[in-house]
Amino acid sequence: MSADHLIRMTLPQLNLRAYAVNTLDTARAICEAHHTTPNATSALGKSISAAALLSASLQMDSDQSLSYKIQGSGPLGEIHVQADAKGNIRGYVKRPRIDEETDLGKIDFSKAIGAGLLTVTKDLGLREPYSGVTHLVRGEIAIDTAYYLTSSEQIPSAVVLALNFNTEGEIVASGGILIQTFPDTPEKSIAFVESKLAAPHRALGEALIAGDKLEEYLSSFLENTAVEVTHTSPLRHRCRCSHELIKSIFRTIDPVDLADMREKDKGAHVECTFCGKSYHFTEAEIAEVLASQQNENVKMDS
Repeated sequence: MSADHLIRMTLPQLNLRAYAVNTLDTARAICEAHHTTPNATSALGKSISAAALLSASLQMDSDQSLSYKIQGSGPLGEIHVQADAKGNIRGYVKRPRIDEETDLGKIDFSKAIGAGLLTVTKDLGLREPYSGVTHLVRGEIAIDTAYYLTSSEQIPSAVVLALNFNTEGEIVASGGILIQTFPDTPEKSIAFVESKLAAPHRALGEALIAGDKLEEYLSSFLENTAVEVTHTSPLRHRCRCSHELIKSIFRTIDPVDLADMREKDKGAHVECTFCGKSYHFTEAEIAEVLASQQNENVKMDS
């Protein structure tokens, strides 16, 4: 089992719930797949942890999934992470080599993303997916994620994210913690968490590098408040792309365009945006899709 995991917890003394994720292997795998430079690595890595935390709201082991997308006016452009209820995560950043293309001076997400929007879309198996959208209020992924949850989903939340590098630029810590209220959580519990966040404290990244258990770090952070772990599940980098899945998408393409692929391009070449894997489709496969479309049209007309 991967070392990466999602922990679901309750804090009975404060009447709060909490989630924590270690995403080191996942962040490394996704960032390595896209050959990201430091600003892109930091932004994508933290977004991976944020999406993993939000996936705790999905029904465990179901087919539910969510999309976490940040789009901005800055040079980074867009970050997109998808996570499902089975712990599978994939993601990409629009400009993975941003530090070679734009001089940002240092790792600065606010400058890299600019003004923008955070969109979270949840596919819960209903007729239509649910989407919530908020403006980026601080240009800091943890704060903007907490703002989304509080304003769009009406759940007062606090988010802490960590993404640490070593001197060689390798990711050595990646993870996060999400603390949320229940409908009857007392105001004093909220004020207590806010005071702890504002006060000097041991950094989450430092605890992850040391190998501390996330539930123990959370308890210590909140003055040894009791933490009860209710469930732990693995997380991993896994893209759901496949030859057959992409072939099924071809059935939605205009037949004229498919005919061009077959006759002019002698097939088609597709690269997955999320994992970079390449797929080749022969003339015969394109012809098969065209024939399938024609059969569907005949059925609809009859």
